[in-house]
Amino acid sequence: MRIIALVIGVILVSGSVVAGIDNPSQGNPLAGPELQDGQAYTGVIKNKTRYEVSVPSENSDATLVIPANSWIEYTTWTHHSDVTAYRDGKPFYCLKIDARPKNYDFMCKKYDFITEIVKPEASRRDGPSKLKHRKIKRKVKNPPC
Repeated sequence: MRIIALVIGVILVSGSVVAGIDNPSQGNPLAGPELQDGQAYTGVIKNKTRYEVSVPSENSDATLVIPANSWIEYTTWTHHSDVTAYRDGKPFYCLKIDARPKNYDFMCKKYDFITEIVKPEASRRDGPSKLKHRKIKRKVKNPPC
């Protein structure tokens, strides 16, 4: 009898686990609409710097490299997401992605978002002057003795 009760208990418990897998938001009351939609949003990330940067892919453990002054297509699975761009393995720029379906035109296609990596770069005129200021030496007249 105890074996039959144990088997029935395992079946009931596994049935509730399977039901929880079918509807993931049922078990988590904090799951928002971003986790429920599962729609892919494709957009463009433009790199307007003179540096090669990399961003982590949301689809895999890969890293996407964006060449200097270039762009790539990027896919995200939520409406709002934060993506960090890295340069030489260090955080370089934080991107705030806000997707709106088919709202942006770029290169004869419609994209869900377009974002840019822009890092202010000092121009040559900004900053300290590189001219050396030399002391002006004046000739002193010898006083008459």
